[in-house]
Amino acid sequence: MTNNATTRTEKFVVRFPYGMRNQVAEAANDSHRSMNAEIIARLEHSLDNWPQTLPHTETPVPQGNEETALLERFRQLSRSKQQALLALLD
Repeated sequence: MTNNATTRTEKFVVRFPYGMRNQVAEAANDSHRSMNAEIIARLEHSLDNWPQTLPHTETPVPQGNEETALLERFRQLSRSKQQALLALLD
């Protein structure tokens, strides 16, 4: 890296969940890149495709209406799914 390139970069410390560092290392190795280059490539891809990559099937629930939205969704479930959900909550 040239001195000029070094002055144009920013450092940011990232804490990975357990095991993710190894996944990044494997992906970087498969792509023949450094771990840093792999992370940057994936971030650029994600940001370049934002927000098109977000699911658009559901509208966001406005803050304060979560209970109403949950009740509406619950009522749309089949009886067996309602019972399964209630069992999970017990």
